[in-house]
Amino acid sequence: MAGTSEVAKQIAWKYNSAPVQWFRRVAWSYLWGGREYGLHFHDQAFEPAPEVTEALRRLNLKEPWLFDERKKRLSVAHHLAMHGEILPKTKWTKWEDESWYLKPYLDEIEAEKEARASSSGLLPSFMKHGSAYSKSGFGGH
Repeated sequence: MAGTSEVAKQIAWKYNSAPVQWFRRVAWSYLWGGREYGLHFHDQAFEPAPEVTEALRRLNLKEPWLFDERKKRLSVAHHLAMHGEILPKTKWTKWEDESWYLKPYLDEIEAEKEARASSSGLLPSFMKHGSAYSKSGFGGH
């Protein structure tokens, strides 16, 4: 199982290196408009992607209050966007409040995929033939 810990370290390093953090902060501050609606960065995660769907399922099982907060933020943001409004600047999401709440689950899923691919070659259940993943065009089957 040494391969699994190496993969986890690789993922953590890629995500937390100084250049990546600098770029993420610049992009978050100047390029991403979600903060104007009170969203967190991971609120924009593309849900049809199987990894994100699985991460949200695990989040709902382990920390349902975070899942509920996400749904509330998305609902408010959708309402504001539909009416062409944004929150007052005092209610915008601040960099210090950003939580990156899906990160542990996404890392866990990536590590599981790497471990399965390197050990048995079997696919995770959410990537099997006939699943939404394979029908989405991302699956190789």
